[in-house]
Amino acid sequence: MSELPRRFGGADWLDLGPDEELLWAGHPSVVPYLGAFVLGAALIVAGAIGMALLGEYAIVGVAGIVAGLATAGWAYYRRISTGYVITTAEVYHKEGIVARDVTQIRYERIQNTSFSQSVFERALSYGDVVITSAGTGEVEIVLKNVPDPADLKRLLSQQLDEVYASDTGATPTRSEL
Repeated sequence: MSELPRRFGGADWLDLGPDEELLWAGHPSVVPYLGAFVLGAALIVAGAIGMALLGEYAIVGVAGIVAGLATAGWAYYRRISTGYVITTAEVYHKEGIVARDVTQIRYERIQNTSFSQSVFERALSYGDVVITSAGTGEVEIVLKNVPDPADLKRLLSQQLDEVYASDTGATPTRSEL
């Protein structure tokens, strides 16, 4: 089995079976968070300038620095606390670091996969991959803002083909999926 990237920290939330292999692991793309990072940096710079220029009102500059750190820190936390893992048997979606919400779905339960990108998202190569479960037809997992969603959906389709073939002994056509 491949190792999870270090940025995932401990993977005690990931329950891999003995024959289950890691195919892909990632976080949302950094692109949707760039605005918050730029705003945070601008607040920090403005706060530092304010501290230098405002003399006895330097506390306003300190507030700007704190606001900038909070803005950039929150964006970083939101991105890094969301993790997606695709294995040979399941898809995992994790939210949170201390308090966690983990959803997993086995390929046998997946009814459909799709991806969506706005024009802006397509230009910047990120988007959402939606996975619906069999039986309910409801959205089970949304992998939000993932890099290259078409490639990720293709990987999921290949795994679904393999699961279907191993369950039935046949090679499926696209119309059967």
